[in-house]
Amino acid sequence: MSRQRIPKRTIKAEKRIWKCKYFEVTEYTVQGRSNDRAYYAVRRRHPNTVHILALTSRDEVVLVRQFRPPVGKKVIELPAGLCDNADETPCEAARRELLEETGFEADEFEMVFSGTVSPGITNEIYNLFVATNARLTGRGGGVGNEAIEVFLKPRHGLLDFLIEESLAGDTLVDSKIPTALALADKYSITGD
Repeated sequence: MSRQRIPKRTIKAEKRIWKCKYFEVTEYTVQGRSNDRAYYAVRRRHPNTVHILALTSRDEVVLVRQFRPPVGKKVIELPAGLCDNADETPCEAARRELLEETGFEADEFEMVFSGTVSPGITNEIYNLFVATNARLTGRGGGVGNEAIEVFLKPRHGLLDFLIEESLAGDTLVDSKIPTALALADKYSITGD
C-alpha cells in the first residue's frame, strides 16, 4: 500500500461572523490542495468544560436529565459545566458544578481524561472527573433558569439502561457517559 502525501493545511485568515456571551461563529480561510476554502466553526470563549462521573458509596452514578433546545429533547447527561471563572481550577469548577446541578458533594475528584468533543465544529475540550463517595448535601437542580432533574442509577447495568433509553427515542443520551464508565472501569474506580 503506497502512502498518500497529505498536504499541510494552514489557516490563512480568521473572521468572526457572530458572537454572544458564550461563543462565537468563526469563518476560517484554510489553504487547500489547489485553492483556499472557507471553514466554519463554533469557538467557545472558555473552551474547557468539566464533566463529572459521581459515584456514591453504593456504586450508584449521579445523572441529570434536562431539556436541550438544539436537539429538541431531554438528554441524560453527567453533571457538567464550563470552566469560565479565571479564579477556579478545573477541579474546583467540577466541584461547583456537581453541587449546583445535583446537590451532591464528593470526597475525591480525579481527572481521568481530557479530549475533544466534536473537533470538526467546535474548540470545546472535555475534561472528565471521577468523583467518589458522592453524597447529597444540597438542593441541586441548577442555577438561574436551569431545570435539571437529578437521579441515581446503579453503575452495574447502567450501560444497558442507557442503550434502552437511546433507542426508545423519547430521551437522548450523552455519548460521553459510556466513555466515562469505561474509564472508571479501566482504573478500577469505585464509589467509596
